[in-house]
Parts: sequence; C-alpha cells; structure tokens
Amino acid sequence: MINTRYLSHSFGRYWALKNISFVLNKGDFLFLTGPSGAGKTTLMRILHGSLPLQRGAASIAGFELKSLPKKKLHLLRRQVAIVFQDFKILPDRTVWENVALPLIVRGMVKNKVQKRVRAVLRGLRLDKKSWCLCRELSGGEQQRVAVARAVVVNPQVLLADEPTGNLDSKLSWQLMEVFRQFHVHGTTVVFATHNEDLIKSLNSAKTLCLKDGSIVDANWSLEDNNP
Repeated sequence: MINTRYLSHSFGRYWALKNISFVLNKGDFLFLTGPSGAGKTTLMRILHGSLPLQRGAASIAGFELKSLPKKKLHLLRRQVAIVFQDFKILPDRTVWENVALPLIVRGMVKNKVQKRVRAVLRGLRLDKKSWCLCRELSGGEQQRVAVARAVVVNPQVLLADEPTGNLDSKLSWQLMEVFRQFHVHGTTVVFATHNEDLIKSLNSAKTLCLKDGSIVDANWSLEDNNP
C-alpha cells in the first residue's frame, strides 16, 4: 500500500529526509515517531502529494508519485486522506459543511452525504456542534473537525500528523479509537505522535522513528512486504 525507496527531500541546503525506505501493507497501522524537525511532516506531505518527490521513489494506494502528473493529484487524494497539524479547515463554514465538502465534491447523493456525515460527527462527539462556524470552536474541536473531514471519505490510506496534539487525554483516547476502527476495517494508517501511551495501546502496530531526516529505529523489517 505504501512503498518508499531511498526517498530524500531537501529545502535548499537542508535535507529534511535522507534515504527513507520502507514498505507498508494494506491495513497496517504505523506509528511515526521522532523529535520535532525529524522529517515526519515532510514525509506525510510527500505521500499526500503536497510536496514533490525530489529523489528516490514512492508509491501509495497504487499511485507512483514520481510519474503522477499534477492534474491527477485529485485521484490520489480520493484514496489518501490527511489530517494536518494546522487543521486547514474552512473557518467561516459550519462543522457540517466542512465535513460534507469532500463528499459533495465527489458527487455523492444528498441522502448518503447526510448519513455519512451524521455518523462521523457522532463518532467524534461533534454532533451537537454541527451548525457552529468552525472559527467559533476550540482548537481541540477544530482538530476533530479536520479528522472527521479526512475519515468521512473512507480512504484507503489515512495520514495523521499528530492529531491528538491539541486534545486532552480523554479525547485523545476517543480519537485513537476512531483511527483503530478504520485500521480494523482495512484502512492503512500512518499516525505521527509523541504519545508513548497511545503507541503502547496497539501492540500490532508498526513503529518507525525518524531523527534528523533518517530512520533510526523500526520494529519490523522495513522492506518486508509480508504481514
């Protein structure tokens, strides 16, 4: 489902990623760890097509990033959803409108949109905030809206860049359960976090630690394509 081969990326003279190689299968759950500045966000942005692939190769959800033209990025993003650290939600639209938007763009019929959005908002304890403008929400609530918008499309791959960073302990565990359920149903999840308790809560998960743009630790054979 995800295969990176000697993936490297620089910002000027600074190498944010250096020769990153690993394989994830369909339905894998990966905890991506490492200190701030280790390269976690850069890796996720490349996998989502938000940054160009400079060196090496990478494929995700059947798309080869090196040969994927910009005009087809929308096809990738129908299969690969991401939750950014800075939310990227629309502040002057309601919670419902933000979460429904990716389904409407895909042309889903109205009754199915309503059913899907209602279920996701209920699962993330946002149903009572449905018609609030997002700019009126707390940071934690905005983060949950970003997660809801990502998971509502049932992606093949779900990338989450420290999604519990602005949440209290109770909400962090509730959110973790949402990601775990998607994992159980076959979604490949890449979850960046510093929270050791969350990492320990899922024994079956793979872990990959980055430091200064390089892989420094992993709990599986990185090029093993077997579960």
